[in-house]
Amino acid sequence: MGKKLKSYRAKCGWSLKECSERIGISTRYLADIERGDKVPKLETFLLILNTLNASADDVLQDSLVVGYEAKSNDMIRKLNALDVTKRKQALDIFDSVISSLKE
Repeated sequence: MGKKLKSYRAKCGWSLKECSERIGISTRYLADIERGDKVPKLETFLLILNTLNASADDVLQDSLVVGYEAKSNDMIRKLNALDVTKRKQALDIFDSVISSLKE
């Protein structure tokens, strides 16, 4: 979860200090969350998500057993953003990988 939050912060172009000030928490606390040393309370987590304009599904998908559904939806969005030729190439690669995993 922390790595995802850090990547959202980086997308915003904010330093730890700037981001923590916007959220209303200490820089140390945000750094601890990003490293995975601390888990924020739900209220704080929501403040972080809203400040970073981050999706809870995206941030939590690697932490949840059912996170593969969010990843699948993300992959579908990425596929849909490709032109038809590249989409077919990506699906062919995906099919090949799935086939090799079944063996």
